[in-house]
Amino acid sequence: MELKCPSMSYVLDMTWKEFCIRLHGYHRLEKRDWEKYRLVAYWGYVNTYANSKKKPLNIEQFLPLYNKKKPILTEKQKDAISKSIADYNLKKNK
Repeated sequence: MELKCPSMSYVLDMTWKEFCIRLHGYHRLEKRDWEKYRLVAYWGYVNTYANSKKKPLNIEQFLPLYNKKKPILTEKQKDAISKSIADYNLKKNK
C-alpha cells in the first residue's frame, strides 16, 4: 500500500521501470514527511535556548536527513584508474 497500489497482484504485474518510478515517489514523500517532523522537533529544541547565551545547532547538525558524503579514493585507487585510462588510450590509438 505504500506505493499507492490497490493490491499485490498489481505490483507483480507492473514493469520494473514503473516500480522504480513509484519507489522514487515513495522515497520523495517520505523525505518530505521527515523534513516536516524535523522542523517541528528543531523548533522545540531551539525554544529551550530562548534565554541562553549558548548558541543552538543549525537544523542540519540537529538532524541530518541527506547523506552528503562523497566517496574518497585512495592514492592506490587513483593510480590504478590512471593506469587503466592510459592503457585504454594506448589501445585505442593503435
